[in-house]
Amino acid sequence: MNALTLNLLGDLEVLQDGRPVALPPSRKTRALLAYLALHTRPIGRDHLCELLWEFPDDPRGALRWSLSKLRRLVDTPDRPRLKADRLSVGLDLEDLDVDVLRLHRLVERELADADLATVEAIAARYRGPFLEGLDLPNLHDFHSWCLAEREGAMRAQSRLLTALVDRLGDAPEHALPHAQALVRLTPFDEAARARLVRLLQALHRPREAEQQYRLGLRLLKEAGLPVAGTLPAARRQPVTVPVTVPAAATTLSPPAGPAEALAELDPDTREVLQWASLLCPCLDTGALARHSGLESRRIGLALETAERLGLLASGEHGLCFPDEELVAALYDSISPARRQIMHRSIAHQLLEATVHDLDAAAELTHHAQHSGDPALAADALVTAGRLCLRFFAYDEALRLARRGLALAEQLSGLDRLRLLLDLRAVMLGAAPPKDWEAAAEELVTLAEQALEHGDLAHARLGYHLASHLRWAHGQWTHAREEALQSERVTRSADDPEQIIAMAETARCLAMLERDLDQARTLLAKAEQRAGRHHLAHPALALARGLLAWHDARAADAESAFQEARTLCKAGGDRLGEFQANEYLMMMAMERGRHGTAAERCRTLVALGERLRGGSEAPFAHAAEALCRLAEADDPRPLADALPALRDADAKLRLAWVLNRAALLHLARQRPAEAGLAAEEALANAQALERDSERLLAHAILARAGHALGETASAAEHVQAAEEGQMAAVAAWARRQAGELLTGLEASRIAASAAGDTERPADGRQAP
Repeated sequence: MNALTLNLLGDLEVLQDGRPVALPPSRKTRALLAYLALHTRPIGRDHLCELLWEFPDDPRGALRWSLSKLRRLVDTPDRPRLKADRLSVGLDLEDLDVDVLRLHRLVERELADADLATVEAIAARYRGPFLEGLDLPNLHDFHSWCLAEREGAMRAQSRLLTALVDRLGDAPEHALPHAQALVRLTPFDEAARARLVRLLQALHRPREAEQQYRLGLRLLKEAGLPVAGTLPAARRQPVTVPVTVPAAATTLSPPAGPAEALAELDPDTREVLQWASLLCPCLDTGALARHSGLESRRIGLALETAERLGLLASGEHGLCFPDEELVAALYDSISPARRQIMHRSIAHQLLEATVHDLDAAAELTHHAQHSGDPALAADALVTAGRLCLRFFAYDEALRLARRGLALAEQLSGLDRLRLLLDLRAVMLGAAPPKDWEAAAEELVTLAEQALEHGDLAHARLGYHLASHLRWAHGQWTHAREEALQSERVTRSADDPEQIIAMAETARCLAMLERDLDQARTLLAKAEQRAGRHHLAHPALALARGLLAWHDARAADAESAFQEARTLCKAGGDRLGEFQANEYLMMMAMERGRHGTAAERCRTLVALGERLRGGSEAPFAHAAEALCRLAEADDPRPLADALPALRDADAKLRLAWVLNRAALLHLARQRPAEAGLAAEEALANAQALERDSERLLAHAILARAGHALGETASAAEHVQAAEEGQMAAVAAWARRQAGELLTGLEASRIAASAAGDTERPADGRQAP
């Protein structure tokens, strides 16, 4: 091994003689090390300053400070590796082992001739995406370079894993981990998933093969990618591996019925089949081995014996029990206490693993509910309910959560509180409550009780859910207080909980347009800590995007909302995914990009139609109709869509749509229609105390009144708009209002002066 190893795939890691070395706390210093390691020639100091230090007063001083930290990291008394002069900086890579360079060198030059052990060793060094958590999105040039390197490393690792799977075609058990890694790396690669399906079939794991086949088709469909046919072909033509049948097995003959069959089974075969009866009707040998803990050889001999006896039969789905009575007899032959232990063991393993689909969720709940452990069963129902939300199975999520509530009531103390809050979160995701005020009060009560028990994470969850519920119904003062409380309760918690609480509170305050300086402070602290923990959370990106949008930093806001959309989609947070897309659509509309906004609306409609019961679907249709007004000047779709949005009582979304419609009417010389839309927008914005939309509505009404010759009304709205500009409104609202009010202020002053001339000096009404 080289004396110094630099691993850039995954979290940045430096090893000295195989032992990890403490890294500098500065993210930019670590980014500088990675950048130098991937450039064989010295790099100009000016370029490095522009790359990583755009804003400091002394970028060269910042670079010098970082280089001093790197020298301690990579240099030794007898081996200086960092080379720097007045003009440039470089890193001598001669005896430095850099994982990503080894990967590229192997794939591009040596792959055909390298021995299997070397190829597997290089493949094992891939610990995650290039510089995971260190892409610095606010530094655009470095961010672009990092994304390109990340993509290149992913392609190289994909080629390497593909070559490994092909080389190990005759050893499917050896090839399987590499095929699984390849699918995780390239989930939309049909050929990669087809390889995995064939290997699972070759290993007699038909259930897993079928799950991978269905998952592959679903991912391709969701991504809008065509199915070339490789995956269906792999399902139809499995790879077969020769199996050696023990001589003793050939002498067995099938007994007459289930009772006789069980009586004649040897203990090993009986135990394997008893475990199989819990996992029936068809067997997945991999799952059977994992859950039972039995040796693969023992399982193989037992299954072969059972097949010879006619207790199992090979079919389209692999080895299955042909007789339901036999399954029942096997299951009943297990003592009740041992059955519960077996179910509990399976449920625990399924909970610890990642449950990806609804079939696996159903399996989890089945075993947990037969475990005799109500806490475990309720936990399983929470996990299954969350997965149902990911796949829009709202009725099933509600059913599971209600069943979980009954189980939770059998518990006491902190276990009960945790489960009640987790289950309430599932129910809120599945459908809005009939009595939202009572639901919010219950969440606050549960949060207070969790706080008394010292469970800060669940206390934060309760306050956060209550805050979001109140925000959705326009109760903004309470929403603000509960958002702030969700942050306060985690100040003594572990860093990850603090990070999430601060990010969610910053996001809430930004949504409310309240305490924005506090929101910025919380976000800055959360992002600093998240960087140390390599933690990504949608609330961070959403808060960053909302604050950037408020400050008219459009590019930063768009980048943050794109990141939030991806994180929410990956985490199954469909409501968050809708909101991120919503903000992207709004930004496109604000910037006059009506075609882009219309594309975003199509995404919103598709997602909103699958969300349950809130204002998302009505808003998506109203926004799509607004785009129709912008592009084709057709007001009818919007008139048809607005009643549903009004019925949903989504005042903020309604105010936004109406103000944008009013702007379009103004631009097309229809001041009367603009005035009507802005009046309604103003009423909704005032009800919410939403200063930005209120300012914009006043400015539109001032402009419309001026065009209609309603001088007094226009003057009132000009004055109200001028007063509104003194509030902490968004930069986009201030800009739009300023453009609308241009030229109207002088008219207002003139009208006011004309009115004063009609009054005597003592202020009495003139006769």
